[in-house]
Amino acid sequence: MLRRVFSVLTVVLLSAQVAWAVAPSPLAKAAFDKGEKAFGDGKFEDAVRFYKEALAATPGYAEAHNGMGSALFKLNKRDEAVAAFKAALDADPNLALAWSNLGYAARKMSDFKTAVGAYEKYTKLDANDPDGFYGLGESYKNAGDKEKAIAAYETYLQKETRPTEQKYKDKARESIETLRKAQAATAQASPAPTATPSAEAVPAQASAPALPGVAQKRIAEGNKLLQEKKFREASFAFQDAVNADPDNYEALFQLGVSYATLGYYAQAIERWQRVGQLTSASEEVKKKAVDNIARAQAKMAQAGGGSPQAQGKQPGSGPVADSTRQTARTHYETAVKQIQAAEYSKALASLNECLKLEPALTIGYVARGSALIGLSRFSEAALDYQYALKLDSGMAAPLYGLGEAYLSMNRPADAKGYYQRYVASSAADVRTDLQNQARSRLEQLK
Repeated sequence: MLRRVFSVLTVVLLSAQVAWAVAPSPLAKAAFDKGEKAFGDGKFEDAVRFYKEALAATPGYAEAHNGMGSALFKLNKRDEAVAAFKAALDADPNLALAWSNLGYAARKMSDFKTAVGAYEKYTKLDANDPDGFYGLGESYKNAGDKEKAIAAYETYLQKETRPTEQKYKDKARESIETLRKAQAATAQASPAPTATPSAEAVPAQASAPALPGVAQKRIAEGNKLLQEKKFREASFAFQDAVNADPDNYEALFQLGVSYATLGYYAQAIERWQRVGQLTSASEEVKKKAVDNIARAQAKMAQAGGGSPQAQGKQPGSGPVADSTRQTARTHYETAVKQIQAAEYSKALASLNECLKLEPALTIGYVARGSALIGLSRFSEAALDYQYALKLDSGMAAPLYGLGEAYLSMNRPADAKGYYQRYVASSAADVRTDLQNQARSRLEQLK
């Protein structure tokens, strides 16, 4: 049931105001119409070009973002397509078709949690379209929620009257039968119920399970980056590994190495101390950690503090020439436009250049977090938002960004905390629309 346009999770540009449901200019509408025609003719490369022209004429043109995502999806450029779809929903969160397309794309990418949320939203916006309920049933089924899947399929069968869709009606009935059999088998296998335990006996909700496979992959990538002397990139990879498996001593040890190489000795020491506390680490590894701690402490003393953190200063502290600052701001402004046009890879490159020139530019880290979310690099986005908070603890934008990043990393408890802080914030950069969105996220996390 392939639909006209597709979409995945929203991305919010936290560092610049973006209008919602923008009306296109005549020039943008003309370019959009050309894109639609090219798409209909199967000329997807041309369609992408025309949609980009429409967005250049009217940034935040939701239908153009969606159209570009459709063409990119057809070209099998799925990462780029996903980024374009996110921008469409950011521009107009009530664009029903975009939510339907989000569900479809997420299902095809086996992201069933996202698919469920998208189809739930779509079926509320358009309760008369049976396709939404079929997609919702498929998503619930693959997410393991048998009861809700059955209910969605049954709603689909009630609403589906098109003779051409008989194949899907048959599939829905087969799925209902299979799911009911599975429910019956589970009920038979379950032991007799016992008395409900007291509240004190109920264990606390477990944290997200470790993902050792993901951790090992990112460790290997981090080690390669260290060899290439790409130390900041290596720190991102090792932090990803720690996020995936918090007790992986190798990830923690190498994260310490990358921090020390960058001159952040205090952070390095903290990671190596953690290695020393882990029972999984061998005595040899623990000894290396202790030796590294001693070396880092010596370098800190020799340099009179060394890193900005060790001196008690904000990260990235230091004088910046006016000409350098102006060049940095030019890169930043370029990146903002690129984010608005869903060109997240280009925006990331622009912001990297910006922050090389002005490493204490807080809004640069916030914007880069948005670009990284657009690229589905959520762990790296979280690092940049956290860094922005170190630079300016009174800023609100990083709080919302961390909520989005942690929610996408399937860490709902962490996400909830940051959404709550954003809703309660009275900082100058708080946006009412994002506070409302944070409240909506909190309702979903109940």
